[in-house]
Amino acid sequence: MAQLVYTRVSTDEQSTERQNHLLAEAGLTEGADGVRIFSDPATSSKIPALRRPGFQQLASYARPGDTVTVSELYRLCRDLADILTLRTWCQEHQVKLRVLSGALSGITDLAATDATTTMLVNVLVSVGQFQRDLQNELTRDGLAAAWTQGKRSGRRPRIAQLGVLDKVRQAYQDGASIAALARDHCVSRVAIRTAVADLMPGRPEPVISEDAQPEVLRVEIPGKVARYLQEHVGLGEAERQALQQGRAVRRGQGYSLHVTAPVDVHQELLNAAVALSGDGASSADRKAYRIYWNRLQSPVGNNSE
Repeated sequence: MAQLVYTRVSTDEQSTERQNHLLAEAGLTEGADGVRIFSDPATSSKIPALRRPGFQQLASYARPGDTVTVSELYRLCRDLADILTLRTWCQEHQVKLRVLSGALSGITDLAATDATTTMLVNVLVSVGQFQRDLQNELTRDGLAAAWTQGKRSGRRPRIAQLGVLDKVRQAYQDGASIAALARDHCVSRVAIRTAVADLMPGRPEPVISEDAQPEVLRVEIPGKVARYLQEHVGLGEAERQALQQGRAVRRGQGYSLHVTAPVDVHQELLNAAVALSGDGASSADRKAYRIYWNRLQSPVGNNSE
């Protein structure tokens, strides 16, 4: 009888570290006797468990008497309908279901057909669903109240979308502060820094010597930088095409984008991502920007063409 372990994260940025820790405490690690691990990286919980590629592999491997184990129930399913569907599948295939942490962790087999287990699963999962629905309802009520007071929600518009780029740049040159410009135009400070990046004093601007590098480079752009650039509305046609033609390569829980383009296109992409190096950026964003910057300075190892 095998121990079939299942893990899942919703996005590339999330890690399975917590799940692995809980599983390791139970002796369920890769290579342990009788343990098989199946995973669905970057997979939304809105997709029913039985339709996820990783769980489908687990289902194909499962045999009567095996046990499916997850660290927490929401890694496998969130609502009552999904857990009931999964219980039915386990019962039909004579597979046990176990959760290591949370309200249902005290039940030895969640797929058991006795009345007590069925009642506990229905009640506890329904309570969890009620809490999520209540939280969503309160959030919607709060947003509605804010909107009636004239407040806005969602991502703030970028300078280019507002059509005031030249005005912002001129105001900055005339002495206006970044904070004041952000307030005046109802945008974030990062948006202002992006608009005036080349005008900011002391801003290190990477200088790429075409004599020292080939005319065309294939550079591995960190996923955080690539995602930011793909959402950037101010890119030129050449830069957008370079990103669209890039090849995504998974790196652990994240990814990188292999982009082949002339040096000046890479320079424009780097300049467009300069906000990721600012004070308002996270440490992960600043690190990703430095990696891209360094790779442009030393293209060796980046498959220069």
